[in-house]
Amino acid sequence: MSFEPADLIVPPGESEPLRHHRTDANLGFRNKDDAMQELAELLPELRSLHDRLNAQRTWSLLIILQAMDAAGKDGIVKHVLTGFNQQSCHVTSFSAPVGEEVNHSFLWRCTQPLPARGHIGVFNRSYYEEVLVPRVRPEYIGYQHLPPQCVAGDITHLKHDADRKKAFAEYAAKLDSRHVKAPENPPKEFWRGRLEDINAFERHLARNGTRIVKFFLHLSRAEQKKRFLTRIDDEARNWKFSSADVRDRAYWSNYHHAYSEILSTTSTPWAPWYVIPADYKYVARLAVAHTLVRELSQLHARYPKLDKAGRKALAKAKKILEQEG
Repeated sequence: MSFEPADLIVPPGESEPLRHHRTDANLGFRNKDDAMQELAELLPELRSLHDRLNAQRTWSLLIILQAMDAAGKDGIVKHVLTGFNQQSCHVTSFSAPVGEEVNHSFLWRCTQPLPARGHIGVFNRSYYEEVLVPRVRPEYIGYQHLPPQCVAGDITHLKHDADRKKAFAEYAAKLDSRHVKAPENPPKEFWRGRLEDINAFERHLARNGTRIVKFFLHLSRAEQKKRFLTRIDDEARNWKFSSADVRDRAYWSNYHHAYSEILSTTSTPWAPWYVIPADYKYVARLAVAHTLVRELSQLHARYPKLDKAGRKALAKAKKILEQEG
């Protein structure tokens, strides 16, 4: 291996976390054919590590993939995560929340497919979309039916019941008498609260045996354009393209600003962010594979060993089988 996965981790609290990461870095993998051969050799190791994880049934692993459109998330799932045993590895793709999902907190729908002990869960997009898309396009917050008091800021700073009642009553009076609408662009306190909720949620998972590994596939604007044009020109890939993809390019800098705050605020020792250069797909896939080997190895999962009674029962079963006619 020609690079150290730890070098791709965002240090907690780092300002401008993307500044030191090039989208076109090759990480020493200069030859695509050699890189693909190395990836093929890594897949059996990933499966072996997963088999031990599954047999031990103590830890679980949650993999989160986030990126701008066309950065290669689906390719990571197809070419890397297929190395895992699919009986205990489950991929969940999240799009815009609809129906019952919007009647709950933004984290609710992501709790349903969390991996069981011994399993691996993959979130292709995740709850991080809820501190990304509506932050860049705040008009989407209105679809979540939140109480106006919650959208206006962080209500948890109201420590006393009397203060809370007074603040809620005053805000309700404004809504009734002046036809004041809930803020269309929530303040910083609102987003800070959501990021705090995510950190608390991930800490809770870590305390209960889920290792969380988060990948941000770092794609350049020029490479995204190139991939979009390929999707338009190739009939077999037309289905991957949406006109909304082009509209979102107008908000490129806004999305990157939001991602920078996400990475800085929510990269923690128990749930680190890895910034993966994504201009070269083979580099991104190999970097993710090496990182997963690193992460799974650090869990030190082992095949369970039988105690004395278990070995005795095994010997008895063997004897019965051998005596069969």
